[in-house]
Amino acid sequence: MHHYKREILPSPTEAVTAGVCNFGTFSSEIKKINLLETRRPLGLPLPTKLNNFRLKEWEAIQLLCEHWFFCIAVYNTKTIGTAIIMAFNRQTERMYVYQHKVPFWKLTTPSGLTDSHYYYHSPHLTLDIKNQLQTHKVTVSFSANHFKNQPNLQGTFCGHYLTEPIVTISPLGDNRPLYSHKALMTAEGYVYINNKKFNYASEHTCMIMDDHKGFYPYTMQYDWATALGRGSEGILQGFNLTNNQVKDQEQFNENCLWFDGKMYPLPPISIVRPQGVQGKWQIKDSYKLIDLTFTPRADVLNYLNLGLIKTRYHGPTGLFSGFIKTVDGPTVCFDGFVGMGEKKYIRM
Repeated sequence: MHHYKREILPSPTEAVTAGVCNFGTFSSEIKKINLLETRRPLGLPLPTKLNNFRLKEWEAIQLLCEHWFFCIAVYNTKTIGTAIIMAFNRQTERMYVYQHKVPFWKLTTPSGLTDSHYYYHSPHLTLDIKNQLQTHKVTVSFSANHFKNQPNLQGTFCGHYLTEPIVTISPLGDNRPLYSHKALMTAEGYVYINNKKFNYASEHTCMIMDDHKGFYPYTMQYDWATALGRGSEGILQGFNLTNNQVKDQEQFNENCLWFDGKMYPLPPISIVRPQGVQGKWQIKDSYKLIDLTFTPRADVLNYLNLGLIKTRYHGPTGLFSGFIKTVDGPTVCFDGFVGMGEKKYIRM
């Protein structure tokens, strides 16, 4: 079996130069995320407004602390906007979901991470993700109240952007970009649960930031899995694994391992679910570097069928076991790590 190798390139200053995408895998921020300057991303000479309608944009934070695993996202499909907090109680293994689906103009998805602010504000649900990579910080604040049968939540966490990220611009077509910037980081913060405050220090707290924009096809589908935490020796580690619609996944994908501050690119993966979405997921690659099992504990379902618009989404949180090897570095164990997966099909 030959070794997997993927070149990590110096980051360009912009995602698109003179209408042409700068495809590749990079290890630092791209300052100018100018995807709407792409020449004919959908294959036709369309006006920018129509191209923008196909550009799906979101930022998500996965956050692990002593008692909770949160996934917090501001998601803009340009038809429907979604603001969501998934809150998984690690002791009771109960999932709480706080979600608003709104017209897309009611939430804000800016460009770039140097000084940007993703947000959604309403009387009962607020999400704020502030990216300040110039000072190595990402701050997430959230509040949710008066959701039926759910505790009121309010919290703020600050992540420290010190680990090497994975930054990718991958082809969904000839000149059709999918941009992603993911980073694992230590964090600290607090949560109020029904007005009772819980403080979380950095030795037990970490998060993954995911900034994402792409000219996805009308039918968008992918499998995804991620986990994070500290290993037996206290070293911060995590992974991101996706099987999506990118062309030539050997060369272009967003799969990586983070271990002790360093990012290791990984090969394409497959996820199989012999017992269905609620059963164990097997996550492997053809190089025998990745051998993980994910056991869902609490699913988040999103089913919608409006004819032309259709969603079939599963986003369970659960426990991982297994390992990821690196070609020239460590073998990293993920037994007992908390994380989440997605099985996504969206037509809109």
